Amino acid sequence: MMPTQEKRRIGPAAIMLCLFLAALISAAMRLSELLPLHDWWQVAINPDLNSYAQVLVHDSVLPRFLIALVAGGALGLSGIIFQQVLRTPLADPSTLGVSAGAYLALAFATLWAPALAASARELVALIGGLAACALVFLIAWPHRLSPVSLILAGLVITFVCGAVSAAVSLSYGMGMTGLFVWASGSLTQNDWAAVSRLLPYTLCACLGAAFLVRPLELLSLNDERARSLGLPLFHVRLLSIILAVLLAAFTVSAVGVIGVVGFAAPFIARAAGARRLQPRMIASVAIGAILLLAADEALQQAARFVREIPAGAATGLLGAPLIVIFLKRLSVVETPASPIAEKRIHRPLLYLATTAVMLLALIWVSLSLGPSLNGWSFVSPSQMQSLLIWRLPRLAAAAAAGILFALSGTIIQRMTSNPMASPEVIGVSTGAALGILLLVLLAPSFTPISQLGAAAAGAIVSLVAVLLMGYRSRYNPDHVLLFGIAINTAFTALIAILLGTGLPKIFGVLQWMVGSTYSTTPMQATIAVAVAAVALVITPLFTRWLDLLPLGEASSKGLGLSTSISRAALLLFSAISASAATLLIGPLSFVGLMAPHIARTLGFQRALPQMIAAALAGAAITTGADFIGRIALFPNQLPVGIVTSLIGGPYFLWLMRRQGR
Repeated sequence: MMPTQEKRRIGPAAIMLCLFLAALISAAMRLSELLPLHDWWQVAINPDLNSYAQVLVHDSVLPRFLIALVAGGALGLSGIIFQQVLRTPLADPSTLGVSAGAYLALAFATLWAPALAASARELVALIGGLAACALVFLIAWPHRLSPVSLILAGLVITFVCGAVSAAVSLSYGMGMTGLFVWASGSLTQNDWAAVSRLLPYTLCACLGAAFLVRPLELLSLNDERARSLGLPLFHVRLLSIILAVLLAAFTVSAVGVIGVVGFAAPFIARAAGARRLQPRMIASVAIGAILLLAADEALQQAARFVREIPAGAATGLLGAPLIVIFLKRLSVVETPASPIAEKRIHRPLLYLATTAVMLLALIWVSLSLGPSLNGWSFVSPSQMQSLLIWRLPRLAAAAAAGILFALSGTIIQRMTSNPMASPEVIGVSTGAALGILLLVLLAPSFTPISQLGAAAAGAIVSLVAVLLMGYRSRYNPDHVLLFGIAINTAFTALIAILLGTGLPKIFGVLQWMVGSTYSTTPMQATIAVAVAAVALVITPLFTRWLDLLPLGEASSKGLGLSTSISRAALLLFSAISASAATLLIGPLSFVGLMAPHIARTLGFQRALPQMIAAALAGAAITTGADFIGRIALFPNQLPVGIVTSLIGGPYFLWLMRRQGR
């Protein structure tokens, strides 16, 4: 047994050592191409300002090397503190929304308070990170801060922050492409400013963590035993979380959002044999530094052949398999989700008719109401004709997308028995978006049919992967959500890499990514309405399956249902519906979550009435969002996808909090 244990301890440590040596060799090779060996010391101490190569090495190469080490170490320390306090290996600044909150605060400050962003950059990032972290804890508190609830709340907050930042980037035009690069984690340096800012804060945080080692070790015990030993639990947890948020926020202020490192480093440290907290913290700092340095050196070597990839986006690709690995080891204590509302309604047709009338009224208001020289007013019938050519196509596309997202979301929720699942949350829409993005960037030309095919392929890959991984856990609702988020994480990282390339097509793609209906043509609107109508006609064919599948595998088969065939057909229908909706308003939407839940809370429990009610609710949501986006910032406009995200993200978090009560 001893040799086996020794191998387990030596293996990860040896791998880290090899990575570090490879990174050093890579850096030395790149440096030798710029300068001879005898000039290296002079460049570090006193570069010749008349030599371009020496200035480049002193102000760019060396700071980038050091910022990778410092930022990686800071993220590793932040991750181990979060994991120790929250008792889950999935916790880190990126999965808890801290990095996204810090980044969004900095983005706002950079655009609207540049003096504040320049003079108090770290403070702005800290406020944003603390606000995001506080919101995560507020949402997860009714769930007793369970690991699954913390991660779900953190990742949804990350999605919402991403939607907001996309809207900001779009509003400020092509010049804001750099905002996407920064959001994806850029280690590129032009001077020593970032190192000089981040290094002192990191050293002070390491000193603070050293004083907290003993209290943090006691947190491994249950709360009663820790209190009996005189540990002030609340104060220790609060100070530790503030310290971890500080490290993450300051790192974001220096290099942008970099994921994975924060929860990969503690895991590798534990696998390398560091069992006690103090050596595990030291190892996490060292491993985090090595991971980020090695990743950056690999990316710089790859940049010889392709455009340089942001470090944060590249490391984000590692997040999906790591979440899956950790999730298999995570004991989920939450019970499977049950329907939110169990009430029945006695007059379903009356409710459906009322909803349809409200939708028609909303459509009429959206088409006829608007600002003019005399203020807000309804247009006359004679003026309506000239406005229909502009407003009707985008309104029809938005309504059709709402119907398709609602149908897809209802199917996914009933298949997984989880009212918090939706095509946007479990990665189906992101997969469709990735398929479309690859087609747009790689194909010289494409047709609407080829776009739908690419989107459907991406959506099917996502949904199949989630269902296959969920099968091993018998479709545990919490597992299905986290598996979907793992897929979403990987595809979002790939999208960020593609968006950060700066290719000429990117700005047009960005408009679509945030759910813009500005350029919808009458032909596109007609096709969208036709697809939504066909989907509604086909829907009754699946209702028996959707009524039986929530009963469970055994009960469904006992009632004569072929679960494999039914799941495959439903999977295909859901993926195509989500793909078509994604084509219309982009992936940044929570309509697939909200519409089925609204239908359920109204009392529609059976599959067919729920799908019809959800379709009406989805059309109403997207129609209203398109109207709000058109008038809220007039004469500027907000895309319908952004408006629905800003509504749907908080709605999802409210739903989580309500379920925990």
